[in-house]
Amino acid sequence: MNRRRILAGILSVGLLGLCALFLPSSHKTPEPSSPSAQASAQAPPERVNSPAESEPPLIPTPVVVAKAASRPAAPQSAAALPDVDPHKAFGSKNAPVAMEVFSDFQCPACKTLFTTTNRRLMDDYVTSGKVYLIHRDFPLPMHAHSRVAARYARAAAQLGKGEPVEQALFQNQEKWEQNGDVEGTVAAVLSPAEMAKVRALVKGGTLDPLIDKDYALGQTYNVNQTPTTVFHCKGQTYPYSGIMTYDILKQFLEQLLSQK
Repeated sequence: MNRRRILAGILSVGLLGLCALFLPSSHKTPEPSSPSAQASAQAPPERVNSPAESEPPLIPTPVVVAKAASRPAAPQSAAALPDVDPHKAFGSKNAPVAMEVFSDFQCPACKTLFTTTNRRLMDDYVTSGKVYLIHRDFPLPMHAHSRVAARYARAAAQLGKGEPVEQALFQNQEKWEQNGDVEGTVAAVLSPAEMAKVRALVKGGTLDPLIDKDYALGQTYNVNQTPTTVFHCKGQTYPYSGIMTYDILKQFLEQLLSQK
């Protein structure tokens, strides 16, 4: 009996010892990693595609990506831009930034750009000599009356009446788009004598070649929708497709003007 008690006591002590060895390890807090491992885990990720300070600013998407081979050489000044109709250009040729706006009078997005962004652009940048603004006709084949509207707008511009006629065409776009009465829309803002001269210019056949030149130039920039604005500054060209809000436009122009 004593031997049994002694054996039982020995077994109990042995079991307690084993428990002492294994139980603490199951609740053990993991040891901290090495300093080098901590540094690599806590280091902030590197910035991806961060532009160098010397790179030109990028305009927001969507951007029309033109093929380098087909894009005309970027002019060093606004005066070097080809086929600029002085009646369709505003501001100083010596402005540090030139903007070519390829537009279609029957395009709703062009109407929005004209009535919102471009009006403020004229007041804040064009009249102050910072931007040279050029209207380029780009009548889309899908629009039945856009080329006719371009003819009347160009004819009116040659008489110094481009602005009121463009406003009339854009503001009444839905109406003449439905009934095709471009002439009546223009006549509403011109005197009879002015309208007679406009009709003569439209019928003279000299305006279509000017429109075609604008359209061909737009194709060299790979313009495939309207409005598309092409910016020129310090030998760089930046095409932008779509409506640009004035706040975005102002931010980008300030970037361009601040370039050294």
